[in-house]
Formats: sequence, C-alpha cells, structure tokens
Amino acid sequence: MKNGGFFKSNWAYIIWFCLYFSFAVFTVLLFTNDILVSIILTAVIYGACIGLALSPVGEIIVRLMEGARPIQTQDDKDYLLPIFEEVYEEAKKLTPSINQDIQLYITDSLSVNAFAVGRKTVAVTRGAVYTFSADELKGILGHELGHIVNGDTKALLMSLVGNGFFSLIIFVLRIVMNIIQTISNALSGKNIVIVVIAFITFIASLFVDVATFLFMFIGDVILALNSRYNEYLADEYSYLIGFGEDLKSALYVISKISMPRKATLTERLKASHPYTTARIERLENILSQTA
Repeated sequence: MKNGGFFKSNWAYIIWFCLYFSFAVFTVLLFTNDILVSIILTAVIYGACIGLALSPVGEIIVRLMEGARPIQTQDDKDYLLPIFEEVYEEAKKLTPSINQDIQLYITDSLSVNAFAVGRKTVAVTRGAVYTFSADELKGILGHELGHIVNGDTKALLMSLVGNGFFSLIIFVLRIVMNIIQTISNALSGKNIVIVVIAFITFIASLFVDVATFLFMFIGDVILALNSRYNEYLADEYSYLIGFGEDLKSALYVISKISMPRKATLTERLKASHPYTTARIERLENILSQTA
C-alpha cells in the first residue's frame, strides 16, 4: 500500500498557491506596468515570505502562537518520550527520508488535540495526554508524523503565506480606492469628470469586495477538501507504521467525547477534518483487508 507524498497529498494547495501568485503578479503590474518586473518582484517577495515560514524561525513563531513548549517535567518525559520514540523509530523504518530531528512538544490546553508544524514539530495537548491511553497516543502521533512525511505541514504554511499576501494586496487596493473616492467626493460638485471617477471607483471597490469574498470562499472550500483527504492519508500512514488499531481506538474515544451539533452547510464545506466516524470506517476497512 502506497501512502501520499507532497504533490499527491497537496495538489489543491499547489494550485491555489499558483492562483495567489498570479493574482499578486497582476496586482503589482497595475503599479509597475512591466510584466517581467512584476513577476520578479512578486517572486522575490513570495520567496522571502515562504523562506521565513518554512525556516526554523517560522516554525518557532508558530509554536509560540500555539503555546507549544518543550516537555519539561520528569514525569512527562518518562511517560511521553518513550511513546514518541517508539512511533518515530517505526516511521524512520518506513520512511528513511523523514526529518531526523523531529521533536515532541506539549501545550497546556485541555482540548483533546495534537498537531504537526513545519518539518520537525509534533505537539500534543495536555487534554490529549489525560484522555488517551499510551497506545492510543501512539496512533495519534503516527497520524501527525504522516502529515510531516506527506508535506501537509509545509503546504499549509505556504497557503498561509499566500493568504496573507493576498489579504495585504486587497488591503492596499482598498486604501488606494478609498483615497481616490474621498478626493473625488470632495471635488465632485466642481467637475463632471470627477463625478465619473468617483462612480467608477465605487463600482471597482464593490467589485473587489465581491470578488475577494468569492475567491476566498472557493479557496476555503477547495483547501478544506484537500485537508480532509490529507487526514485519511495521515490515518493510513499511522496504520502503515503499525499503529492502525491504536489510532482506531483513539478515534472511537474522540467520537464518544465529541459534542454533536448540527453544522451548517458552509461549516461542512469548510471543515478541515472528515467526520470521525468516516475515518473509523475507512481504518476498519483497511484493517479488515489485512487481517
């Protein structure tokens, strides 16, 4: 059974990143009026932002934002580090190319969660440690290592950079149009040309707002679809390194403690994770085929 890989797992992120880049080039072109200069300038800015996001500095910033810190107490070290090392060693056997310096971190949040960041960060919440058994934690950690192996964490950082850059461009465009509209409104009683400019600016501003909403909504839906697919692949990776039954048990725990509520259509479209029961069903099918 073959698991994912960066391009297989993150095709939507790559496509959407290209769209972000193209939009940025087009916007810069409005100011430079030179396509080559626009491409070079956008590539330099994007390259610098992505380089920072994927660097150790970017990873540290995300860890700080999430409240993830090194495991400090002896009790936590004695309990969590052997669990993590067992899973990590199995991942190295299956995927020798995996980063050899991945570290386990912990957050003080009581929510039941775990996540991976960048190339060498896996974190669990205090709530997950209290909720899951040692074997169930192994299944969860195998899942998070799957995200790193498949490049999901890098693709997410690239998407965040693209999203941030897109938001910055829209912010600048709105400022420019607001300035033009304010000046036009102040002078509108003196010249019909100014009135026309004010009207065109208003229409352009409305178009930007609508286009931005549609672009971001469609992007969120497509990236959420890709994210849900990545969750299945990460589950599969945990199975491939020997922790499928443990992960299934952990998912049953999550299913039992989750507070059910009716999600809106928009929430379902933008959900980054599949239904827990769907993940359990898929894992059970995989496990039954190899029983």
